[in-house]
Amino acid sequence: MLLSVGLAAFAFGTRAWSWYQRQVWTQRKESWEAQIVKVLGGDISPQSLTAQVQMGHFSSFLEVLVPYATSVRGPERRLVGALAHPFLHRIKANLSSRRDLIRAQAAQRLGLLGGAEEAKFLQDMLDDPSDRVVERAFHALARAGGPKNTERLLDCLARLDRVDRRHIGSSLVRLGEDAAPTLRAAMADNDRDDFVRICCAEALQSLGDTAAVAAAAFLLDDVNFRVRCKTPGLTAALLRLLMWLGKGIHGPLVRAYCHAPDPTVRLHAARTLGELGSPEDEVLLGTLVHADDSQWVAVSAARSLIRLGVTSPLRKLRTLDHPRAQLASEFLLPSDQ
Repeated sequence: MLLSVGLAAFAFGTRAWSWYQRQVWTQRKESWEAQIVKVLGGDISPQSLTAQVQMGHFSSFLEVLVPYATSVRGPERRLVGALAHPFLHRIKANLSSRRDLIRAQAAQRLGLLGGAEEAKFLQDMLDDPSDRVVERAFHALARAGGPKNTERLLDCLARLDRVDRRHIGSSLVRLGEDAAPTLRAAMADNDRDDFVRICCAEALQSLGDTAAVAAAAFLLDDVNFRVRCKTPGLTAALLRLLMWLGKGIHGPLVRAYCHAPDPTVRLHAARTLGELGSPEDEVLLGTLVHADDSQWVAVSAARSLIRLGVTSPLRKLRTLDHPRAQLASEFLLPSDQ
């Protein structure tokens, strides 16, 4: 009986303490947020707020501050940096933690709340034994370090081949146009890991770097590249770059890849012809719709025919007793049928 009463009292006390802690955290967070807004509005100085934050609460304060670092620019961003500055030495100390989660969080916060002067610390974290830490440090250095760190970022990129390329591309694009020459050189470098080259091609496409078109076209036209390249994704990335930034003169080069053994390559070649091709590609695209082993290649070829304004292959296929007659019909307007 006494044991049951004791356990019940302990459980009640634990819940009461947890409730009290949540209330204290909520009040502290609301107070900090209100004062941060005042700092950003110029009503109070950053020092007047940071002087109130106990060093034992620095991590909680930074947790509140981080969203502002990602949502403000210009003078307000500098004020956020001033609010974080008294605690940067604690963030740097956490870079040496034995726990990879703490090191990863520290790298992320240093990139968001620090400045270019913190780049050296983030560069060192790119050699961390944990891929999780390297990923966070990569994004952080791209944000804080600028284009002069492009080569260093690319050197560690092969370790992140399991990371979503969209996230990597976003960080590479953040480096800006000044990073384009280095990205171009890496894309064209046959000694680079194919994953790195794909990321560079996609970043250059997003940057709208028209100078990369010549490099991509040279690679696609190079017999040695075709023989050595064992990653269809790289060829596809180069074709996508041409599709978005290339011109009609690249059409003949793209046509050759419509016969590639890999369906991913054929798909992107067919799609690219829809932008760079001409009505002369009617027979080639029509053949892909009619006879390619991949349904997705056939769909891409059909869409390209529509973009080029050439519908006769689809109208003909619609009338045949063929597995893709319905596909052709779906792409035709009622006036075309």
